[in-house]
Amino acid sequence: MSSDGEATRRQAWTAYWASGRLHSCADASDRNYEGAIGEFWRSHFSQGAGGTRILDVATGNGPLPSLMHDLLGDAVEIDAVDLSTVAPAWHDPVLHARIQFHSGVRIEALPFGDASFDQVVSQYGFEYADREAALAECDRVARPNARIALVMHHTESVLMKVGREELEHHAWLRTEEGLLVAASNVVPFIARIREGATPTSAARAARGFYNQAMAVLAQRAAVSVAPDLLLEARDAIHRLVASVGRDPSPAIHALQAYAAELDDARLRTAEMVDHALDDAALEELSRRFSVLRPDAEISSCVLRQAEGIVGWAWVAGPSDMAG
Repeated sequence: MSSDGEATRRQAWTAYWASGRLHSCADASDRNYEGAIGEFWRSHFSQGAGGTRILDVATGNGPLPSLMHDLLGDAVEIDAVDLSTVAPAWHDPVLHARIQFHSGVRIEALPFGDASFDQVVSQYGFEYADREAALAECDRVARPNARIALVMHHTESVLMKVGREELEHHAWLRTEEGLLVAASNVVPFIARIREGATPTSAARAARGFYNQAMAVLAQRAAVSVAPDLLLEARDAIHRLVASVGRDPSPAIHALQAYAAELDDARLRTAEMVDHALDDAALEELSRRFSVLRPDAEISSCVLRQAEGIVGWAWVAGPSDMAG
């Protein structure tokens, strides 16, 4: 990835984590933790931490450190790294003195010495990196008897199905026939009418274009398995259009800011979809780790719950590891 691309990615994720969300998927519950993923981590940590120092890579706002502290308390020391700038609101330096967050850290270049950690973990984060380089770095900082445990996106998961559909919604919102363009076109005419101008044929056409875009959005949402993005965009944009006064500038600037937020959301969703692992990618990950540590035991499984597949669980460690 180019330096410009990495900077854009870092900015998009920094803004997302600054919103206070705990998880990387916008529709994920911030309750920490329910479902198959929570069951996996509780089972994993209940088998024994296998040591007292743990590294969480691509931590985001730290759902895993939060869970580990709930389960293990101060018995473990946790370092949590992320490419973006993170400062989780839940983290209290006094109550969580053994949890340290490190921003601006690439998994491919971890700022820790060799054999520093008893465990390396990650949830919906490791797969976003250059996997070969990231795996080598995780292996380098892991002690000889350490375990590496990863929860990663699955190409056939519920999140991927939602993500792929939301990318279509993003694309439509940005087209010439989409709601963003329709709203931008109608705002100046509304401002003139607020000043007392008589509606012109151009104003009526812009209003008709806007109403048509709203109708198309409603039709798309009605048949979508993941309509939330469209419905949120409809409500946000309509509020902005309804707020137009005699000066159109505030609404125009607000629309531009909202469009930028949508662009960041599209980038995050596209990254999620692009970096999900299929069977072959998971097998390749295991093969590469077997080269790094020929004596390691590697296990993986599909995490499922009522909604369907939610991800992969992949664990590597000593040949006598439990579970």
